[in-house]
Amino acid sequence: MKFFAAISTVLFSFPVFAFRLDPMVVNFAPSGKLATQVVTLDNPSNDKIPVQVEVVTRDEKSGTEKREKTTDFTIYPEQVVLLPREKRNVRITFTGKSPKEEKSYRIIATQLPVELKETNAKAAKKTGANVTFMLQYVASAYVTPKDATPDVKVKEVKVTSPKNISVTLSNDGNAHKIVYVKSFKVSEKGKVVEEVSKPQGIEGTNFLAKTQKTVAVPLTKALKGHDATVAIEFAESAD
Repeated sequence: MKFFAAISTVLFSFPVFAFRLDPMVVNFAPSGKLATQVVTLDNPSNDKIPVQVEVVTRDEKSGTEKREKTTDFTIYPEQVVLLPREKRNVRITFTGKSPKEEKSYRIIATQLPVELKETNAKAAKKTGANVTFMLQYVASAYVTPKDATPDVKVKEVKVTSPKNISVTLSNDGNAHKIVYVKSFKVSEKGKVVEEVSKPQGIEGTNFLAKTQKTVAVPLTKALKGHDATVAIEFAESAD
């Protein structure tokens, strides 16, 4: 117990140097004025905070998010030292090839590691620990061609047990969509067996262009056979 108490003291006795990134969703046009967007770094603390901004690709076609470095953007400035109570604008411009379908990226703002010399020295004497605080924001970014639209639909339904089904949803469109479910009806032999409210794993999920996701949906009523269908209606959402 003494060990955990010491760790808690180290973690919570120092001021946390924090900054903010705004907005957390950024939409770019492939060209023109809207190909340049501005994000704001805000330092509400009384300490200097060095921050680095970068853009990476975002790929979910394998089912998990993968990120890679990209040269599709120019960022100015890429690194800043935020003074106490300072706000700084960072200009980000898409300079890549105009895509045929929406491309997804991540804007990552990372607090660069800075040793807290005075407080760390005191902590090291007491616990032998050296503490560094870091904070990272990961925002969503999209480069969207004109007239790009999402098209999310049910691709496959499997009965995995009498009270469980597996539903695969596919976005065959060329833009992302954050899904909110208005109705989700499970039927067997043409008869509605159950209506699921806000199915977990689907409600609020972001389907990127040309991706699909498979979600397990538990039921309260047992299915009699191995064939089921799902009728899903999406609520209107402002992505």
